[in-house]
Amino acid sequence: MIATGKPYREALKDYAKSDLNYKWEPTSEEWKMYELIEPLLYAFAQVTTAFSAQSYPTANIFYRHIVSIKIELRKAIAHRNPLYSAMGEAMMEKFNKYWEEKNNVMVLATILDPRYKMFYVEWAFKELYDKNTALDELADVHLELEELFDKFDTAKKMAEKSATSSNICITSRSMPASDSAFQAHRRNTTTKSSKSELRNYLEDALEEPNPKFILLDWWKVNSLRYPVLAKMARHFLTIPASSVSSESTFSTGGRVLDDYRSSLKPAMVEALVCGASYIKGSHSDLNVMEKEEDDEENVETVKLPKSATNINYWNLN
Repeated sequence: MIATGKPYREALKDYAKSDLNYKWEPTSEEWKMYELIEPLLYAFAQVTTAFSAQSYPTANIFYRHIVSIKIELRKAIAHRNPLYSAMGEAMMEKFNKYWEEKNNVMVLATILDPRYKMFYVEWAFKELYDKNTALDELADVHLELEELFDKFDTAKKMAEKSATSSNICITSRSMPASDSAFQAHRRNTTTKSSKSELRNYLEDALEEPNPKFILLDWWKVNSLRYPVLAKMARHFLTIPASSVSSESTFSTGGRVLDDYRSSLKPAMVEALVCGASYIKGSHSDLNVMEKEEDDEENVETVKLPKSATNINYWNLN
């Protein structure tokens, strides 16, 4: 909105001179403040669009926007303008209430995006932490990533072993005894833990940024090249649970059932809410989630586990 209004600064000034009743022309100090806070507002606008305007916001998009907001808030706090600095501190206090500690699940989801991988995480940690803390955090992420890879690799090999055991029983009767021994040796050799797949993925060149890039399609195409990581992607590149829908439902109910219509029966309230939803849905694009006019200030998302190793791995296939 500020970027849209800036080209009309002189026009507003001239209009204020021609119409004495026009009293909404921003002062020069207000224009300076608008220009000052524009990067911060832009970061919030970007994250709002990414989280709310997509029907399927997978987990890989979240951490990058969180990093962007935190960087802008730190710039605001360090600014010489006392008003802007105080604004940044107040916003950072609220922000840290939910995002002070890094969420390794979202970090790992970012690593599984071939446009960013570990390169982005290394850069982000250097921006957010001091040198020693950044190295410690990176080591923690590397360790957790390797542990997760080992778990998924072990589960994959156990599934393959159980699937091939039945075929071995059928074909072993027609094989010489030495062939059966060789097949057993081959299985024991290939089931040894190897991180070459993980290392190759992290060292391969990044995919070029492309607005038409579809992450899930990329993993579908490259599942044979990175079979273990593809299974990890199926678990981590999900749509995080959110309370936005339930908050919106309660807000909608509050607008229908107010102080002047408090005696409506439940069936009538349900009919009004559902009817409004049906009418709205018939005139909108179902692939785009429209922003609700919600008065709630604190719409919280359901927190994911801080450590990805806390996830249940009983069903990894």
